[in-house]
Amino acid sequence: MPTIKERLQKSCPDCAASSINTYTQSIRALARLGGLDEVPQTAKWLTKSLLQKIKDLPLNQYKRLAIAGVKALGAYGKTDKKWHDAMNDSTTKYGTKRDKQKRTKREAANWPEHGYAALRKLADDMHEEVEHLERDAPASLSASELYAYQRYFVIRFYSMHALRGDLGDVRTSKKGQNYIYKKESTGWHVHIGQHKTVRSHGAIDIRLAKSVQEAIEKFLPMVRANTSHGFLLSTKRGLNKMSRKDMLIMLRNTTERRLGKRLGVQLIRVLKTTAALESIDQATELQRELGHGAVMQRRYVSKA
Repeated sequence: MPTIKERLQKSCPDCAASSINTYTQSIRALARLGGLDEVPQTAKWLTKSLLQKIKDLPLNQYKRLAIAGVKALGAYGKTDKKWHDAMNDSTTKYGTKRDKQKRTKREAANWPEHGYAALRKLADDMHEEVEHLERDAPASLSASELYAYQRYFVIRFYSMHALRGDLGDVRTSKKGQNYIYKKESTGWHVHIGQHKTVRSHGAIDIRLAKSVQEAIEKFLPMVRANTSHGFLLSTKRGLNKMSRKDMLIMLRNTTERRLGKRLGVQLIRVLKTTAALESIDQATELQRELGHGAVMQRRYVSKA
């Protein structure tokens, strides 16, 4: 019998692999909420009483699980207006709440004292702890030492670049959709060709910040000397490819242990955007004044 993930892949052939994984995890969470150990083979479990149960949850959970219900129905080849209405209702309420720009209870509880800058300070502190590994031959590192440097690298990366969880799928060479590569003129870049909004926004290609480039110059030889799976991140045990889910867990656990705050990628993205609020407000005001969108506004920039 097909798994729910296989059903999702068949019902949504254009969905990114990361989206399929997210939907699968959310549907499993919805099934657990319904008292089930496994996702059933039919849609009968997606009941009115289960829908009411998720409506009583905090808004972000309501939204996530309402979407999961709709995706599950689609995977079964079914539709149900009640679930679609709930998805639209939760999405609208969530958008309205975000538009007010007020922190959620979860954001407030996990907001670091110095905002996004706290991640950069943490990366600096962690680098001091693993800097001695940079002087060792890459092939001489143990799995634990490689993992320790990797943990620093992930914090360093997210202290400068607020991607979703796509770092977990990045390869060490130009293969597949997501990879790092080096340009002679500008240095290291990360290319994300498969991500949540690729259909509407296209591939993401980022020139890495100087501190991240310095870290990758040290980290990449370690990875290549000790692994053969071709991806940037590895598990501590066995040095196998690290899954996206495990990378996100490592990120949350590390920030909780070191900062006392459990930072996931969504909150990191909010932190970075909030840190850039003044610049965003200035750009928005200029767009209103000129009557342009962001792309056209950039075309009016004149460089010497």
